[in-house]
Amino acid sequence: MKVLFYMLGCIAILITFMEASSSTAKSFMWFAVSPYLMSVYLIYIAKHQTSLITAGTVTLFIISVGLYFLLDTTYMERKLGDKFSFLFIPIWQWTMLIVSGFVIYLSNDKQNKEVS
Repeated sequence: MKVLFYMLGCIAILITFMEASSSTAKSFMWFAVSPYLMSVYLIYIAKHQTSLITAGTVTLFIISVGLYFLLDTTYMERKLGDKFSFLFIPIWQWTMLIVSGFVIYLSNDKQNKEVS
């Protein structure tokens, strides 16, 4: 199950890299990719079933909605001049990742205490 989420994260990273290379905001490319890297890391640290389900749900939501908005502003909206979606999309993604990362950390910690 983790491999599927790793693959989705890698696909999202590749698509974002391709979009960033064709944009004028190349300096923000790592900022745009960073939420996908963090979501892959959350999948990696998920040790128990509850934390894996939480990390998987957050990863699917972040990747699907993030790529939708990225591709929508890139291809659907021709009126946008510089397409600064690289600035705004990662901000809400990081907000979700911080909250869900805390939940995953607490879930892993709780499960470790129950096992001991």
